[in-house]
Formats: sequence, C-alpha cells, structure tokens
Amino acid sequence: MLKYIIKGRVFDVRAKLTIEDGLIAVEDGRIVYAGPADGFSEEAENVPVYSFPGGSVMPGFIDCHAHLSGEENAGSFADGRFYGDQLLGGAYQCGLILDAGFTGVRDMSENGLYLSRAVERGILRGPKILPGGKVLGITSGHVDLDPMMSKEEFNRSSHLCRLTDGVDDCVMAVREQFRAGAKFIKLCATGGVSSPTDRLDDVQFSPEELKAISDEAKRHHSYACAHCVGSDGTYQALLAGITCIEHGMYLTEREVERMKASDATLVTTLCVSLGVARIPNLPEWMARKVRSSAEAHVRSVRMARDAGIRIALGTDFTNSPNSSYLELGREFEAMTKAGLSNWEAIQAGTIHAAHLMMNEDETGSLDVGKCADLVIVDGNPLEDIGCLTHADHVKLVMLDGQIKKNLLN
Repeated sequence: MLKYIIKGRVFDVRAKLTIEDGLIAVEDGRIVYAGPADGFSEEAENVPVYSFPGGSVMPGFIDCHAHLSGEENAGSFADGRFYGDQLLGGAYQCGLILDAGFTGVRDMSENGLYLSRAVERGILRGPKILPGGKVLGITSGHVDLDPMMSKEEFNRSSHLCRLTDGVDDCVMAVREQFRAGAKFIKLCATGGVSSPTDRLDDVQFSPEELKAISDEAKRHHSYACAHCVGSDGTYQALLAGITCIEHGMYLTEREVERMKASDATLVTTLCVSLGVARIPNLPEWMARKVRSSAEAHVRSVRMARDAGIRIALGTDFTNSPNSSYLELGREFEAMTKAGLSNWEAIQAGTIHAAHLMMNEDETGSLDVGKCADLVIVDGNPLEDIGCLTHADHVKLVMLDGQIKKNLLN
C-alpha cells in the first residue's frame, strides 16, 4: 500500500538527467516508482503528496568524512572533556546532519559505533552511520595529539584515535575496531595540518604495517581508508592495497595513475582546506601548513577529476563555528571551485559516496527498489549549487520512507 508520493524535478544521478515533472512513489520504506508523473497510473487516493514549487527531489546526501566526536557540543563542565558529555554532544549533532539533508555519514571516531546502533534501533534521530571506530596512527604521527602522555595512557583515554606501532600491533588494532562494531578502518598514512609533531610530507606507517592493516580489513570483508596529504605517503598507501584516499592534497601523476589503475576513490574535504586559512588566531605552526596546502588541494582534486577517478564528498566538519553541520552542503560548492561540474559534485555526494558506504544497492540514487532516502531542496542545484549549502534550503528529508524533516506548507 502506497504511503507517500513526492512530486517535482526528480534527479536521476546515475544518468545525469532530470525529470522536470517527476514523481517518486514510496511503499514500505522503498521506492516503487520513479519517473514522469504522467507515467504513474497506480491508484493513489488519500496518499499524501509532497512537493515544493521550483524545488528539486534528490537522493539523500552522504558525507564520507565525518568526525562525530561531539566535542563542540559537549558543554563547559570540565571543558567538555568527559566522554559522556561528548557522546551526548554527538547524539545532538546527528539531528543537525539530518536537517542538512544528509541521510548517510561515514564516521571516524568511537562515538560512531554507539550512535550508529542507536539510529538503527530507532531511539536516535540521525542519518545512517557507517562507523570506523578509532583512527589508527603511529606514535609521533598525525593523531598523536598529546605527546605529554605515554602511548598507553593516550590509548586508554582517547575516543578518537589509537596509536599503533609494528605489524602485530597494527593487526590487533584493526581487530579491536571490528570487535567493537566498526564497519571500515581509517588510518593516517601521512602527517597533517592539525598535528603539531609532524610535517605534511611525513610518511607514516611502514609498508609492512600498511599492508597488514589493509589485508586485515579485507579479511573482514571491508576496507581501510587513508588520511593522505604528502605524495610519498599517499603512494605508499596505494601500493599497500588501500583504495580510498582521504584529502589527497599533494597528488602527482604517479599517485593519480595508481589510483586509476586500482579503481581507488578520492574523498574531497575541500571546504575545510579553502576555509581554514581564514580562521583567526591559528597557531603559527598550523597557519604555515594551511597556507601551503589549499592551492595544492584544489590542483589535486582537479587532476583526479580529469583522470576520471571516482570522487566522493567528505567534509571533515566538526560542528565548530567555522564548520557547522547545518552547512555540510558547502562541500558541493567547494568541489565546483576545483573544476567539477554541478552534476559531478552532486554525484560525489550521492551515488559515489554510497560506494564507500558499501550500500550502493540500497541508497545513493532514486532507483526503484532502493530505500526511500531522499530530500527536497528549494531550488535547482544545476543552476545554483548554493541551494545545497545550508539546512535552510532543505525542505523535506525522508529516511527509509520515514519523514524526518518537513518544512513544506
């Protein structure tokens, strides 16, 4: 029995075409019709119809690089450092993500393990979450954020990262994350902008360690993705069998060719790169790294696009004042600044992102048989990508056929 009918400009992200007078029919949480409105002949009496004049019906958006750490909304008590406060902050943030039209996120933190299960049980309002557990990094590397602590003390107290050294420890760290409920693994193959103890071009993890992590993830029928800034560390990660590159700020033809040969995916996080330099009062060591990386990041994404590499949307937002979850859609706009067409940016945040969520058969496009994960925005993003950049533009959000946000009259 039909539950909803959605009318409007329907986006077919696989074929890169729109149906101006389109219709989506939803039954039992799934799409049972997607096409021209005049081609739908089923009896639909007393079925609610949702539409927005001039608006667009699109697949729910997916952010492939989220950090649901909750720290920005953990409160002021003890400077928000209690994990319970951070977890509750993350629970609050899940609702903001959904309001922005994002029906799926890939999270890199321990919080995602619990938040994903709460969403699945129906006790938390939020998007579908693919949890990665703690981010793996080497001692003195990108996620070694408190070098005053011993490694053992850091690993006991951190809910974001896990320091790991040596092949055996790498295998154990991967198994620990899967044991806790992780669905993929994230590691840091290079230095980064936000870490004080390394350089952007540092190569982190040995080839043997990287391969051990990648191989162990594959044995769990999953994959590892790698934080990559410098080119040498990126290339080493690709040689180890890793086929998902986060950031990829300093790609060269060598890495691009390897990515194309292995059908690897690049996750963008461009909005942060382009915006961090404008944040006031940055530590000098961080400001120096930022200034050198923004232009390189744009060039790298453009190179990947020109080479035909799969590109997926990722934001790296934390719900800080400069990276509000209500503005996750700014990443669509940032991608167009690196040479992607509006259509290519939309595909990056829908069907290409679904590939990394490992549920491309269930979501990422408005195909018959898929879950009814969709949004209505108040404009045409092919003409103005800005209508995807803020939750205010998102008038309806549906997840598994259930309406989670409705601002339609």
